[in-house]
Amino acid sequence: MLLDNGRTRILADEQMRESLYCIRCGACLNVCPVYQKIGGQAYGWIYPGPIGAVISPQLQSLKQSGDLPFASSLCGACREVCPVAINLPDLLLALRARVKESAGGRKLSERAVMRSFSFVAKHPKLFQGVGKLMRGCGRLFAKNGQLKRTSLPLLRDWTRYRDLRAPDGLSFRERWKRKRHE
Repeated sequence: MLLDNGRTRILADEQMRESLYCIRCGACLNVCPVYQKIGGQAYGWIYPGPIGAVISPQLQSLKQSGDLPFASSLCGACREVCPVAINLPDLLLALRARVKESAGGRKLSERAVMRSFSFVAKHPKLFQGVGKLMRGCGRLFAKNGQLKRTSLPLLRDWTRYRDLRAPDGLSFRERWKRKRHE
């Protein structure tokens, strides 16, 4: 009995076939700025890093791990160091397009949050006020200086694998203003 875990399906896909060239050397992991910041556990499966963001959604499903192709800055460093010249940024973009086309695209709540942030970011006074409000809420929900995943339901997906430090002190702009007046 042979078990291919969906690799035959990937091989049949001319666009994604290239991802099977991977020799698991880890070169893409060593240069990926996103992987260096979040580590391997956030990928939630066997294959971490840029190649994991391409392979995992294909072997599992876009519904189960369709957020992985979005965990990339698309800087291209992975493509430059890949010894078998896999064009990971193009594969990530193709998977992003497939996620958007599929019914399992971004969650409604995530889209609403991003639209809200976009609106707030375009209005400096509102951005400043919301920042103060969020810092206050962050301190209110903190436990031992950390925002644990049980603290804030809106951040639960983000904090599944990590704790966030609770905001403390002044905002960057307030610190900058204070430093300039010293």
